[in-house]
Amino acid sequence: MKAVLKHIVIFCFAISPILSVANSTFQEAVGAFNEKKYALSAEKFDSIISISPDNISAYFNYGLAKMQTKNYGETIWGFQKVLKLRPSDVEAKEKIQECYLELNPNHYWEYRLNGFQASLYSVSANTWGFFVVLCAIILALTILIFKLKKSPSTRRLMLVVGVVSSLFFLFSMLFGALTKSHISSSHFAIVTSKNVESIHENLKLNEGDFVEIIGEDSEEIRIMLEDGEMISLKEEDIRRI
Repeated sequence: MKAVLKHIVIFCFAISPILSVANSTFQEAVGAFNEKKYALSAEKFDSIISISPDNISAYFNYGLAKMQTKNYGETIWGFQKVLKLRPSDVEAKEKIQECYLELNPNHYWEYRLNGFQASLYSVSANTWGFFVVLCAIILALTILIFKLKKSPSTRRLMLVVGVVSSLFFLFSMLFGALTKSHISSSHFAIVTSKNVESIHENLKLNEGDFVEIIGEDSEEIRIMLEDGEMISLKEEDIRRI
């Protein structure tokens, strides 16, 4: 027990400077935004993202700052990251649509997740993990009560509770795994540069284009466009969602 507590204390001391730096930088970024120093604000929010990649507020404010500099590819990337972590964020969806309309007045953007997927991924993997533990405890208690009680009605009730908790246990494990896979995946990206040319195919991509990464090596990224065409790009022309 002492060894566990020792490791917890060490972890807290190790992470506290990181949290302190992130909080200080966040305040500086907000201050820069309020002073209309949008490029500096975006730079500071980006530095927070590099040390805290699950910081939804940093992504959202990064998107706002980049929107003010009319860098719409980076703006879309920021709000797409918000949606990856919080798929039900209505404001992030509205901002993305605004960006696409600025880039192309005839472009209508549609979120790639359906309603069920958005609702599913809105629940964090940690929450699903909590449900798994809770269902396991309930299942263990029902088994114990079933063994101790001889009453047929009580045993029938415990059987029903046991079946229901087992189903919730399995579904929670499945949904938790799906959510974790969704958060950790980096198969999609946004073209953040203007007038990007593919390496081999002599094809131009537009800022804000949504692409799927299908392969990569040290020099190029193989991507699939929304129409199914496959081309090669440089890593610096895209940002992974």
